[in-house]
Amino acid sequence: MKRLFHAVNAVVLGFLATLVLAALALLVVIFSSRESDSRSEGLFGAVYFAAEDRPDGSTWVSIGIQNWVVLAVLWLGFSGLAWASIYFYGWLSAYRQRLADGVRP
Repeated sequence: MKRLFHAVNAVVLGFLATLVLAALALLVVIFSSRESDSRSEGLFGAVYFAAEDRPDGSTWVSIGIQNWVVLAVLWLGFSGLAWASIYFYGWLSAYRQRLADGVRP
């Protein structure tokens, strides 16, 4: 049960890290586009920002996700990193406790 809890935590942490990274990449793309008629991509083509001037003087803006594969790979990578961190923290905590108890490893 503890392993399942750790796996779910790792997946959620991976999702949150991917979400934050995508949002930051989108903000960078939005504020780095200089022309009014442009389409910019960020995070290896995962997110995009497009702006277009209309004939009536208004501006049409579109943002979104263009490539789900990049986000899925990042999610799996962050989830694996989170799982490894949780696993090794537990292992190191148990090792420290064994040392404190005087048991040789």
